[in-house]
Amino acid sequence: MKLAREPKTLNAFLVWAFLFLGVGLVLVNPTAAAPFELPCAGGDGEISENELADAVCAYMLDKGENSLDDVGDAAYIYTFWEGKAKTIRDMHDREVTFYRPIERIITTNPDNSRMVIAFGDLEKLVATDECTRGDCVLPRDEEEKKLAPQAWKALQVHGGGELDSLPETNTRNEINYESMAILEPDVVFDALWYFRGDLIEEKLGCPCVDAGSEFTVEDACAHMQLMGEILDREEEAKELEAFVRAEVELVKSVTDELEKSEIPSVYFASRGATKGFYDSVEGRDFTRTEAVYEPLELAGGANLAKDCTGELVNVAPEQIVAWAPEYIFVAWSTWEGQTGKDFVMEAPALVDIPAVKNGHVYDCFYPFCRGQPLDRSLLNLLYMAKCLHPEEFKDLDLEKEGNKVYKELYGVDGMFTSLAEYYGFPKEVY
Repeated sequence: MKLAREPKTLNAFLVWAFLFLGVGLVLVNPTAAAPFELPCAGGDGEISENELADAVCAYMLDKGENSLDDVGDAAYIYTFWEGKAKTIRDMHDREVTFYRPIERIITTNPDNSRMVIAFGDLEKLVATDECTRGDCVLPRDEEEKKLAPQAWKALQVHGGGELDSLPETNTRNEINYESMAILEPDVVFDALWYFRGDLIEEKLGCPCVDAGSEFTVEDACAHMQLMGEILDREEEAKELEAFVRAEVELVKSVTDELEKSEIPSVYFASRGATKGFYDSVEGRDFTRTEAVYEPLELAGGANLAKDCTGELVNVAPEQIVAWAPEYIFVAWSTWEGQTGKDFVMEAPALVDIPAVKNGHVYDCFYPFCRGQPLDRSLLNLLYMAKCLHPEEFKDLDLEKEGNKVYKELYGVDGMFTSLAEYYGFPKEVY
């Protein structure tokens, strides 16, 4: 637990005693009292100095009804939350109130897991989804072998082990409320697309926050700010936001100076091309694109699909030919030794497109993984800028910046270098 400010009470010694004595035990013992009421508080819903001092003394004299967890939590709340419950509005505009400091976290998607890790709270994560355990936070290859093993080993979870040691409490389509309840979380961070925050609170009896972001810088920063506020990691959130904005400015400061005639038209196949033009099962692949993909626009490309409407955008191959893109980016996908770039360059229907004729077809980082991974958005921003405007960005060191992204998010060195060795395509623009 982060202890940053001095206690404001005359009974400072007692407060610190319970912050240090009680906090370590909270990590292994579930909180004792109801999660929707302040511990050791009177009827006014606020922990006063006298109430806290009385609770501490009563516990030490073995005369009180409050547990060690109760008194430790009350000391923390009095010191860092001004003695009051913390209320936030989540990203579905739901009011969520916390009556306890957060020591046990469950995430249901990688984007929220990534923020927990970035803010230094991985040891509080007691369960997660199959994609956080799989390859959406840390990478694996097609045979499930762990890439960047140094990163896997560096990120040790609650109870020891690597990310895939965590209990799995939900998949894409199913959630195990009973397993979640057994773990007695202090908060569940749920993905935005489920709209089940109220249901989770009802079933688990703990706060649930709907959180996540889209592909814009402002959405990503709003996600950081919200998670930082909830986890008492405001400073870490500010530092991450400053880093993200600096990386964006590194590119934007150049592309903002381009003339309109210097901005090429781009088709972005955001779901790859594993099934060719269209996958009838998932309704995606080469013909799936994005009306809004800010990394592409910031990198100095004109998104041909920007005027398309609807949440899921699929376009006919004939439309792509008619658009005549000057550049094509295909989200990384590989099969039988081929990639999405190979498919495009070899497809007879696309042979006359300027991008194909001029060899301006590129693989790029897959922008999804049960969410919109911040790391991949930043990497695509940097990579696309170098592909679209090689002369303007000849001094941009993609390897250096990529490693900085992962250092900032996970605190590990050299992770992008390992990924570039596996994927190959980033090294083409080093």
